[in-house]
Amino acid sequence: MFVTVQSGPLTLSRALVRLMLAVEDAYSAASREVGLTSQQAQLLCLSRRAAPIGELAHALRCDRSNISRMVDRAEGKGLVERRAHASDGRLAVVGLTDRGEQTMRRFIATLDAHIQHLVSHWPADRRQIASEVLDDLAGALEAAGPPADARVRPSAVASLRGI
Repeated sequence: MFVTVQSGPLTLSRALVRLMLAVEDAYSAASREVGLTSQQAQLLCLSRRAAPIGELAHALRCDRSNISRMVDRAEGKGLVERRAHASDGRLAVVGLTDRGEQTMRRFIATLDAHIQHLVSHWPADRRQIASEVLDDLAGALEAAGPPADARVRPSAVASLRGI
């Protein structure tokens, strides 16, 4: 369900709120189409680059115990696996299995198809400008950083850029 924010003049903040809600809806729809929850799709996208549970918890703004349970469920479905960290054997990282990689790619393709359908009537130059503006805005927001209590490690943000 899309929510329209209409009281007062259009501002960048109002447009971002609308965009955030619309993107969440599209993300949920795409994840359902490939048999995932939104959170599972996020986990797969973040696990593209093997990451420790704590890093995933920061990136998903979730408690470590919630992420551990989410990883357990995804591991049970054969989507992710825990491995020893390359430089610190005491630390476990979560990475995609082949099946997880395929599922994540299907999710990204499904989400991309949803978005492409919505903007298919836009001229190519408008789509390119929109992509550049949104990427610049995301970069500015990342550079400003979240509040201190919700910091995401740079490596988690970097793995999201690869989506």
